Amino acid sequence: MLDDKSEIIAHFIGIFELNVEAARMKIQYQEMQAWLSQDPDLGPLLNVTINVTSPYQLKDFEPDLGWRTVPPPSPSFFANPGYPPSPAYEAPYYYDFFPKLFFNLPPVNPGFVLGGEPIFFIPFPSSLATVSVQTNWLQDHDILLNYDAGIAFLPAASFDTVLTELALQAQSLHVLSTPEMPEDETAISQSAEDLHKKLTTFEEDGLPAPTVAATVYVAHDDDALSITVNGEAAESLPELPEVSNFFAIAEPEEEEAELTDGPKDASGEEITQDLDGTPIGDDADGAPHELITGGNVLLNEVRIASDWLDAPVISVMGKVAVTNAVSQVNIWNDTDFINGAMTKTSGGTTNTFSGFEFEQIANPKPQAEAAEGETLGSPKYVVISELDGNLINYNYVKQFNFASDNDVVSVRFDAHETYFQTGGNFLANAHSLLGLGFHYDLIVVGGDMIDMKYISQTNVMLDSDVIYHQDGFAGSIESSDNLLFNWAKIRDIGSDHTTAMTQSFAEASDAVARGDTDIGNARNDDAFAGSDLLRVLHIKGSILDVQVVEQINVLGDADQIAWASETVQSADGADISVISGQNETINLATITDSGIDSTIYTSEGAYTESFLYQADFISEEDPLLAAETSGLTGEAFLFLADGLIAQDDGTEDGAIAASLPEESTVDVMQSVLA
Repeated sequence: MLDDKSEIIAHFIGIFELNVEAARMKIQYQEMQAWLSQDPDLGPLLNVTINVTSPYQLKDFEPDLGWRTVPPPSPSFFANPGYPPSPAYEAPYYYDFFPKLFFNLPPVNPGFVLGGEPIFFIPFPSSLATVSVQTNWLQDHDILLNYDAGIAFLPAASFDTVLTELALQAQSLHVLSTPEMPEDETAISQSAEDLHKKLTTFEEDGLPAPTVAATVYVAHDDDALSITVNGEAAESLPELPEVSNFFAIAEPEEEEAELTDGPKDASGEEITQDLDGTPIGDDADGAPHELITGGNVLLNEVRIASDWLDAPVISVMGKVAVTNAVSQVNIWNDTDFINGAMTKTSGGTTNTFSGFEFEQIANPKPQAEAAEGETLGSPKYVVISELDGNLINYNYVKQFNFASDNDVVSVRFDAHETYFQTGGNFLANAHSLLGLGFHYDLIVVGGDMIDMKYISQTNVMLDSDVIYHQDGFAGSIESSDNLLFNWAKIRDIGSDHTTAMTQSFAEASDAVARGDTDIGNARNDDAFAGSDLLRVLHIKGSILDVQVVEQINVLGDADQIAWASETVQSADGADISVISGQNETINLATITDSGIDSTIYTSEGAYTESFLYQADFISEEDPLLAAETSGLTGEAFLFLADGLIAQDDGTEDGAIAASLPEESTVDVMQSVLA
C-alpha cells in the first residue's frame, strides 16, 4: 500500500502516461472512445394516427354543370306579415335568356300560409369611359463616314421640313376632323350630332375640292358598307402577311431527300473554301456585304370589342341615331436619285392599301320550345331596374407614330463580309379593350339612343434616297418597295330593326316609367314568349355608345449614301446588297359590337349614316430642292447634277474633287468608331 502522497504522485504519473499514449496512438484511441460511447436513449417514436372523413366524395365528370344551386320549392306558398319576402336573385349571363333562380325562403309563421309573392332583383349595367393616347417619337439621324467620297451631303435634319409639308397635306386631305375629347356627357351627344350634320351636308352638297391632286373615293349609306380596297369593290380585305415584307409568313423549307441504303459514290460538286475554312459559293446565305438604311416599321393597332348592353326589344322615347364613318389617307414621296438619275415616285415599287369592311352577323335570341299540344305563355313576373341619368359606353383611342430616320452614309466595302445597318427601327402602339355587360328582355330609354363608330387612319412617308456608286457596280439596290397600309373593320353581331313606336309599347313604356310592372298587351309580344320572368331596364336618360379611333403614322427616311466597292467586287461571289427602302407604315383597327337581333321602337324617328372616304396622293416634288430652300442645306447639286461628278476610270478607287462635309456630329468620335 502506498501512502497518500505516493498515491497522488502515482495517479498523476498514470494520467500523464495515458495522455501520452493517447496522443501517440490518436487514431486507435478515438476509435476506442467511439466504441465505448453509447447513443442516448431517445425513447420510442411518437406515432400519431389521423383519420380524415368527409361527406363529399369526388364524382365523375358532369358536362353542362351550372354553378347555381337547385331551386327549392317556390316561396309563393308562404307568407309572413312580420318579415318582407326574401329577394330572388337572378344574374344575367352571356346569351342566356332563361333565368335560373334560387330563393332564400323567408321565415315562416305557422299561422299564415298563402298570399306571398317573390321579389326579384336584377343588376344594373355600368357606364364605361376610356381615353387612351399613345405616342412614339423617334429621330434617328445616323452619320457613318469611313470612306472619303469627296461629297458634300445635305444636313439630315433639312428633310424634316419636307416631311412636315407632307403631313400638312395629309391633314388637309381629310374631310372629317376627329371629334375632340369630350368634357362632359353633353359633349359626347353633341359630337355625334355634329358628325351627322356634316355627313348629311356631304351627301347633299358633295365634298370640298381637295387641295392637291389626290385620288379620292367617297361612298355613302349601303355603298359605304361593302368591302372596299383602294376605292374598288373586293371580295375580301388583304391580310397584312400577304403584302408585308416584315410580317410575311416564312415558307417552310423543303425537307432534304432521305439517304437510301443503296450504294454511294464520292462524286459531287466542288467546294471552294476560304483560308478560314468557310465555304464560298452558291450555298452562302444572302450577299456577304449588306448596307441597310431603310427597313423601318411604324405600326398602330386597335381592337375594341364589347358585349355591353342589348335586349330583343328596345323602346326609345327619343330618336335613334346610328353613324359609321371611316376616313383613310395615304400620302408619300418616293423620289430617288441614283448617280444623278431621278426615279419619280410613280415609277417606284411602293405599295399602298386602304381597305374597309362592314360585317353584319345575325344573332337571334334563343327561343323556348313548347311541349307537344301546348303553346308558350307570356311572362308571369315582371321586374324593373331603373337607372337615373345616361348610360355611357365611350372609348377614345388616339395613336401617333413619328420617325425621322435620315441617314448619311459613306462607306467602303473591302472586307471579307460587311454588314451596316442604320435603319430597321420599329415603333408600335397597341390597344385592346373588351367590355362586357348585361342583356335584358326589354330596355326602355327615356331619351335618345346614339351609336357612333368613327375611324380615321393616316400614313405619311418620305423615302427620298440619294445614292452614288462607282462604275462597274454589279450588286443590288432597293430604294423603294415600301408599304402604306390602312385596314379597318366594323363588325356588328346582332342586327337591329328600327320601326315606329306602337301603341302597346308606348303604353308599356309609360307604365315602366311610373314603376308599374303591369305593362299591358306588350307582355304578350312574341319576343317574350316562353319566359317566366320579364327583365326590364329603365334608363331615364340616353344611351351613348360612341367609339372614336384615330391612327397616324409619319415616317421620314431620306438617306444619302455613297460607297466604294471595286476592290471587293473583284472577288468571286462578293455580292453587295444596298437597301434604303422597304419601309412600312401600318394602321389596323377593328371595332366589334356584339349583341342579339333587336327590334327598336322609336317615338322621334331614326337615322342611319354610313360614310367611307379613301384618298391617296403621290408627291412628285423634288425633296432635294425643298430641303435646300429650307435654309439648312449646303451644295446639294454637287452630289446630284449630271456632269459635275468626276467619274471613276475603272482601275482604282479614286477620290472625288469636292470639299469634305461641313456638318459635325454630336459624337465627335463617331467617324472614328465607325
